[in-house]
Amino acid sequence: MSLNIERSKDGYKILQVEIDGKKQYIGSKYNHAREIESFISSFEQFTDKDNYIVFGLSFGEHIEKLLQLTQNESKILIVEINEELINYCKEDEHISKIINNPRITIAQTEEEVKKFFREYINQMNVNNTQIAYYCKYDRAYKDNLAYIYAIIKSEAERIMADRNTSIFFGEDWFESLLANLKYMAQGTPANDFYEKYKNKPAIIVSAGPSLNKNIGKLKGVENALIISGGRTLKPLLEENIEPTCLCVIDPGEVSYKLVDGAIGNVKCPLVFYDGTNPKVVKEHKGDKIFSTNNKFINDIWKEDIITLSGGGSVAHVMTIFAAYMGCNPIVFIGQDLAYTGEKGHADIAKNKWQNMTFNDYKKDNDIYVDDIYGNKVRTSLTLNGYRLALEEIIEAFSDTRFINATEGGANIKGAENKTLEEALSELDKEPIVTMEKFLRNENRKKDIINKLEKTLEIFKECILLCNKGRRILGDFKTNYYLKNQNKLSYNIEQLDKIDNKIREGIASITLIDTILFNTMFDIENKSEFIITSSDNKEEIFNKNINKNEAIYSGLKSVIEKCYEKVEKTIMEMKEE
Repeated sequence: MSLNIERSKDGYKILQVEIDGKKQYIGSKYNHAREIESFISSFEQFTDKDNYIVFGLSFGEHIEKLLQLTQNESKILIVEINEELINYCKEDEHISKIINNPRITIAQTEEEVKKFFREYINQMNVNNTQIAYYCKYDRAYKDNLAYIYAIIKSEAERIMADRNTSIFFGEDWFESLLANLKYMAQGTPANDFYEKYKNKPAIIVSAGPSLNKNIGKLKGVENALIISGGRTLKPLLEENIEPTCLCVIDPGEVSYKLVDGAIGNVKCPLVFYDGTNPKVVKEHKGDKIFSTNNKFINDIWKEDIITLSGGGSVAHVMTIFAAYMGCNPIVFIGQDLAYTGEKGHADIAKNKWQNMTFNDYKKDNDIYVDDIYGNKVRTSLTLNGYRLALEEIIEAFSDTRFINATEGGANIKGAENKTLEEALSELDKEPIVTMEKFLRNENRKKDIINKLEKTLEIFKECILLCNKGRRILGDFKTNYYLKNQNKLSYNIEQLDKIDNKIREGIASITLIDTILFNTMFDIENKSEFIITSSDNKEEIFNKNINKNEAIYSGLKSVIEKCYEKVEKTIMEMKEE
């Protein structure tokens, strides 16, 4: 179908489309310039932190204006579902120059939207993502855009959830890493288990409300790996079922409370990472397998240790680990991802120290999704996000067979629905080799101490550089107001050298990444430092100076705080 292009009274190209049998214009027949101004005025202001999502390409005039008014660092995603229009614009000489700008991305599909988020939207700037609709584009294509809206919302919520977790747990992660180093020293990197259980079945045990139905059927199962999270450890042990391995990732106190009284007696290996609650790691007496999110650990082991995290819950970690080990099929039980029977968890997996009812779980923004029987089941936005993330993992391991033997809860796309009894009956009868066979027998304690001592030296250098940077900033400010251009150039040269050295230092001490995030996030998002389009030259200068002073001060404060803790860790490791 050819495009129906007309001219507005004021000379702009406008598009007439037919949707649901009704013809309508994307734009104004009479005063299209007003539509462009209306679009631009929908933004309160333009800042150097902003990225933009624009619904509607039209013929690019509004995008050209947006490019002129926004910062060179700002990226613009244009959502346009009319492929004919996109092709027309690519072939038009003037419009193609606009949309070929490296700041521009055009998206039609979910994957293209996700790619934009992966490349340009992060924890630091997610709050500065501005969304606008051109010429009532959202109304014209409301039904067609529903899937794009859902992806944008999901991606933004995922990043914000990760950011909030980073802010909340940043200091805990740092302290957990320091506390867990001595256990990692004698542990085995998860890499050593790559495809060690190729085509061997694994059962992922989660704590959803349906777990009560079939947990007992795992008793005596020796022909599959049984992988448990912390919440399901006690229910398994109470059924006299010893898991093949236990995964605990949460840094919070709750993760310890869930295994308190049982973790010291469990015989199976513990799978953890540097941010796992250190009391869990300490009280577990058996062998340990670890992953990491931190380059500091990789540098010590001189290898890229796999990062098992992804999706937001321990169930995702267990699934990724099972797939990484080559397990096939992977069977889920207790993976309701919904409030089956108006319950938050299985009765056997509830918090014993809290008397929580369903009223404590449910929220006004809960939604209903398809369950495994084709009916509707209530779930939360968080649980539904977990379901979508699990489906992405399943899709990523397309050669692996996944079976949902939860016998209740939300339907999981990509997983076959079966009863646990049916799933078990299909498995090979050959017993599983224990994980102990693949463990390392080494101690990296000396390597860790050496790395920590080198870190202290870098800390000292960075503190000196921060002090020097603050002094030169003072000189720079004075010379700016005195208009002493020669000294200003010299100051800029000095500051560039200092900043480069600090960046090099920070890049080599990733040990403090998690705790440094909070400080940098606060500085980057302080309104008093954000440059807007209405700022004059002097306001921009003062904002930049004040921001740099805050960075030097904040960085110095973090490093001084971390110095004492690293020094203490070294002393404790040497004494043991």
